[in-house]
Amino acid sequence: MISFEHRVVSEYKIKISKVDTLAKSIMNHREPKSTEAKEASEFLDVLVNEIDGFYKEHSEILSKNGKRPHARSRLPETKQWVDNIERFYELNPRRRPRK
Repeated sequence: MISFEHRVVSEYKIKISKVDTLAKSIMNHREPKSTEAKEASEFLDVLVNEIDGFYKEHSEILSKNGKRPHARSRLPETKQWVDNIERFYELNPRRRPRK
């Protein structure tokens, strides 16, 4: 049986991949000033707001599993999140992301 913690982390990974895919397609669009690209950009803002809300709601679980807010996130990092993430990487040094 899958734990709630695993479900939250998996859902967060899926949400991040959606944002990254959409951002990549907007950046590579052949007409960046077209209405299609502008509407996609507005939808990207909606997805980022959704990720921010999800992270805020489940910040305890995500930070204890080494997950930071997305790079496009508008959330300010808190000391508790940073401490949880650093503690996770001290216990699991091989899982530290590449720079």
